Amino acid sequence: MKIYDKKGALLAIVVRGNEIKEGRNFLTDDSEEVQIAAFNFKNKTIIEKHIHLNQKREVYTTSETLIILDGSMEVKIFDNSEEFIESVTLGQSDSISLLRGGHGIEIETSCKFIETKQGPYTEDLDKKRF
Repeated sequence: MKIYDKKGALLAIVVRGNEIKEGRNFLTDDSEEVQIAAFNFKNKTIIEKHIHLNQKREVYTTSETLIILDGSMEVKIFDNSEEFIESVTLGQSDSISLLRGGHGIEIETSCKFIETKQGPYTEDLDKKRF
C-alpha cells in the first residue's frame, strides 16, 4: 500500500508480510533515494552472489524503514507541512518505509521491531519534532 500526500508525493510504503506476491516485487521508482522491494521465493531459489559497487550519491532526505517482528503499532503519517494524512496499524511481519514527510508512532501491544535509515545520523540536524 502506498500513501501519498495531497500533491501526489509518495510519503510511505506499507508491506504486509502475508500479502507479498511470489517473485521479486520492486515497490519504488528507480529515481527514489532509497529502493524498496519485497521478495517471496520458493525453496532452493538462488540469488546470485554479488557486490554493490561504490557510487557517489546525493541524498536529501532521511528515509526510515520499520520492520515489525512481534506486536503491533500505529503509525501516523504527515506531509512535509506537518498535516495529518493517514494512520496505519502494523503487526507481525509488516513493514513501513517512510520516504518523506513526518510520522508518529504509538505502540499498541508490546512490540519488537527493526529500524533502518541512512547514515551517518545526527539527531539535531536530521530531526524536527512537531
